[in-house]
Amino acid sequence: MNTIGSKSVLVVEDDFASRQYLLLLLKKLEYSAFAAETGEQALELMRGKSVDIMLLDIALGPGISGLELGSTLKQKNRFESTPMVAVTAFSKDKLATLDEAGFADYMSKPYTIVELKAMLEKYLG
Repeated sequence: MNTIGSKSVLVVEDDFASRQYLLLLLKKLEYSAFAAETGEQALELMRGKSVDIMLLDIALGPGISGLELGSTLKQKNRFESTPMVAVTAFSKDKLATLDEAGFADYMSKPYTIVELKAMLEKYLG
């Protein structure tokens, strides 16, 4: 099990309830999380910060999409080896696009704490 706060997660989710649900699960799993509602907020939030993994919604409403955000973050040296996971209701046929944008994996909504834990352990040990 993680030491509290030992692994950090960036959560980008425009839906309030979905964002709160994910943050609650991460807290139960003893991860520290940074959350943003939009791609623009995420870019500002991550200025000068690093995280161990990123969980990004793909459809973020108006503005930067999760795909664009992922591509932008992956271009920054400090994030090039940080795993990004798409957390989305989009079907898996989007995976080719996700690969091109630098995403390591995909988690379909709705998901359970067991699925989230397995995904985090896959990339963070």
